[in-house]
Amino acid sequence: MWNWTKENAGAAAALATIFLGLAAIIQFGVLNPIHQRFDAINQRFDVQDKRIDDLKAEINQRFDAQDKYMNQRFNAVDQRFNAVDQRFNAVDQRFDIQDRRIEDLAKDISELRKLSERVSRNEGQIDVIRQQIQAADAPSP
Repeated sequence: MWNWTKENAGAAAALATIFLGLAAIIQFGVLNPIHQRFDAINQRFDVQDKRIDDLKAEINQRFDAQDKYMNQRFNAVDQRFNAVDQRFNAVDQRFDIQDRRIEDLAKDISELRKLSERVSRNEGQIDVIRQQIQAADAPSP
């Protein structure tokens, strides 16, 4: 085996050189450009990722600003509704007071009618008594 290696050492060296040359050509001619292209693509993706992140941040800021503005508007509307509710409550209280007054007046009117009926009856009785007195005072014929 040693002899065979000595005899074919030149051919083995030439073959190894050819393989190393092919490996170098493949490495520098094919693989390096492919790696460079991948690196360029990765850089483009990094730039795109940064743009997307920036856009996301900007969109989030806009949404936050809109949320804040909408919350302020809703709070203002809520305050207006509360003011309207207070006004309605005040009007309801006034109506309740008026209803009580009307009920009191209705009771008073009912009592006045009862008194008026009593007065009318009493006046009728007084008229009867006067007639009886006049009849008693009048000379008999």
